[in-house]
Amino acid sequence: MTPAQAQLLKWFRDHAAKMAASGDRKRALKVIHGALDFAKRQADVNKGEGRLLFSVLLDAGGMLLHAGKGGEAANCLRQALDLGDEEKVSLTLEELAETRQRLGSALDLVGDEEGAAEQYEASLALLDEREEPPWDSIAHLANNLGMIRRNQGRFEEAAALYRRAQEIFEALGESHATDLATICNNQGSLFWAWDQPELARDFHLTALKLRRDHLPDQDPDIGQSACNLAAVYHDLGDFEKAGRNYERALAILKRNLREDPDTYEIVASNYAAMLEESGQETRAARLRQQTGKRVTKARRVRENS
Repeated sequence: MTPAQAQLLKWFRDHAAKMAASGDRKRALKVIHGALDFAKRQADVNKGEGRLLFSVLLDAGGMLLHAGKGGEAANCLRQALDLGDEEKVSLTLEELAETRQRLGSALDLVGDEEGAAEQYEASLALLDEREEPPWDSIAHLANNLGMIRRNQGRFEEAAALYRRAQEIFEALGESHATDLATICNNQGSLFWAWDQPELARDFHLTALKLRRDHLPDQDPDIGQSACNLAAVYHDLGDFEKAGRNYERALAILKRNLREDPDTYEIVASNYAAMLEESGQETRAARLRQQTGKRVTKARRVRENS
C-alpha cells in the first residue's frame, strides 16, 4: 500500500467514526464497508501491512455491533483475531482483550451465549494480567458474563461475577453509582430466579434508591426497578407495597408507551392480577379495560408513524 493509499484509508476510518459519533449509523456503515473493501484489496498482510487491515476490521466490528448487526460484527472480529493468530500482525494484550470483548458482545447479540461467555472469559483473563487493570472494563465484563450464567441457571457462578462487579463499582465511587445500580438490579433478578425473594427485594431496593438519587424522576431505569420490586413484593404477598411500585412503574412506562407498549401491557396485566388476588375485581377490570385502550392506540400510532 502506498503512503497515499494509507492516508486515504485513514480518512475513511476517521470519516466513519465521525458519522457514527453524530448518530448517522447508516452512513457510517457505508463508509466503513468501503474502507474495509479497500483495505482487503490494497493491504498486503505478508509485507507487514496486517495492522492496517486489523484496525479497519476492529472499527467495522464495533460499528456493526452498535447497529445491532451481531452476525456481521462477529465475522469482522473473527477475521481481526485470525490476523493475530496467523502472526500477520502483533497484537497487544489490550487489543486482544478489546477484540474478544466485542466478539463476545456480538455473539451474545445473536444468541450464542456459550460462545459469548468464552470470549468474555478470555478477555477478563487478559485484562487481569495488566499491571494496572482497567477496573471499569473488568466490572462490565463480569456483569455481562454474570447475565449469561444466570440465564444458563448457573446461579453460583453468576453471583460470584456480580459480586466482583459490585465491589469494583463500589470502590470506584460516586461516578459509577448508576453502574452499581445496574449490578444491584441484576443481582435482584438473579436471586428471584434462584428462589430467594428476600435477597431479591433487598437488591432491588438498593437499585431503586441509587437510581432515584442519580437519575431524573421519570427515567426508564427507575421504572424498571419499580417494576422488578413490585413483582418481588407481589411474590412475597405484600400487596400494598407491590401496588405502590406497580403504579410508579406504570406512570413512567406510560411516558414511553408508544415506543414500548408491550412492557406497559405486561406490567399492567401483572398489577391487575394482583388486584384480583386481593379481592379488588372491579378495580382490576377497570385497569385491564384502560390498558387495552391505551396499548391499542399506542400500537396504531406507532404503525402509522
